[in-house]
Amino acid sequence: MKINNPTRNAETGNLFEVSINRIDIEAGVFQRENMEYLTGEYESFIYGDEDQNTLRVSFECKDLKNTDKTLVENNFLKSFLDNKKQLKENYYENELEILFNFCEKRELDFYKVKGRPKRVIVRG
Repeated sequence: MKINNPTRNAETGNLFEVSINRIDIEAGVFQRENMEYLTGEYESFIYGDEDQNTLRVSFECKDLKNTDKTLVENNFLKSFLDNKKQLKENYYENELEILFNFCEKRELDFYKVKGRPKRVIVRG
C-alpha cells in the first residue's frame, strides 16, 4: 500500500495533457546529491501549446560559482521523468524542452511578489 502526498490544484499545470504539480517538481529538486548545492528554494514555469512545451525550473544555489549544474540537472531529469513516464517520449523526441536556471540567493521571481510563493506557474 502506498500513500501519495497531497497536491494543490492551484499549482497544477499540464504538459501534453499530463498534470504537473509542486510534488512532481520537488521529486526532482530534492535529490540527496542536489541538496549539497541548493538551498531548497525553487520555482518552475510551464509554457507552450499542444505541439511544443517548455518546463523551466529555477534553483536557488548556496554558492552559484561552485554548483555542479550538470549533476543537479541530471538528477532532476532522472527523477522527474521516472515519475512522469508519459513525458519521457515527448522529452526524447524534443517536443518537451526542459530548461534550468541557477540563481544566487534571493534572486528567484517569487521574492518579488507578496504572499505565499507559487512553485508551479503556468504561462501560456
